Amino acid sequence: MELVLYSVGFSVFLACLLVIATIYSKKTIVKTELAKKQLEIDHQKELVEQLIEVQEEERSRIARELHDGVNAKLATVLLFVAQPTEKIDQTSISNSIKEAMQISRRISYDLLPPTLESFGLKGALFELFEEIQEKSDILIKIELDNRVDDIPPNKQLHVYRIIQESLQNTIKYAEASSIELTAVFDEKLHITYRDNGKGMNFETTPQLGLGLKNIVARSEMIPALHEFNSELGKGFQTKLTIEL
Repeated sequence: MELVLYSVGFSVFLACLLVIATIYSKKTIVKTELAKKQLEIDHQKELVEQLIEVQEEERSRIARELHDGVNAKLATVLLFVAQPTEKIDQTSISNSIKEAMQISRRISYDLLPPTLESFGLKGALFELFEEIQEKSDILIKIELDNRVDDIPPNKQLHVYRIIQESLQNTIKYAEASSIELTAVFDEKLHITYRDNGKGMNFETTPQLGLGLKNIVARSEMIPALHEFNSELGKGFQTKLTIEL
């Protein structure tokens, strides 16, 4: 009888241990999941903050161009037309208006490239690189698979901005003599931008600048896997991997 009671008591004890272990395990799982969700929330918050920072910088740049460019030219026109009729310089007025229109068109193009809507991402990227080629001595090489245009239209602008940001970083800082852009499809679309400039050391420069933060934020909005590769004296590379 005592043996039976002991067995029953031991079984109850084991059952209690099992219940406690189950409850503890569930609490641990819930705690881990909550921590994971919090990390995701923090990451998304950081991305939003980066995008807001980029947008504010873009707004400031546009405001400066409107004030220093368009408004200045229109003010010049007003000064010309305020003069007596016989002293009005029609040529100067015409030139100022043309310059204001050029600035306005450039701002509009920067906001949304018309080629992107009319001819797709591939055509817009070729136009972007042709413009760089015309304005600099940098050697340009661009080879794009047609699957580039299979990227959903609402994601194409992000890809365009990433490449544009990479170009701007090269022109401003890299001192490069050549730039290459390739897009290869192999189950996924691999877009690679590289220059042969002075590069950078991520170990000594761990904090990303605004331009690279912009690339990271836009990559995750696509979403796309992004990768930076650079060494001092060996250029800089941005790579995107996109599932179509």
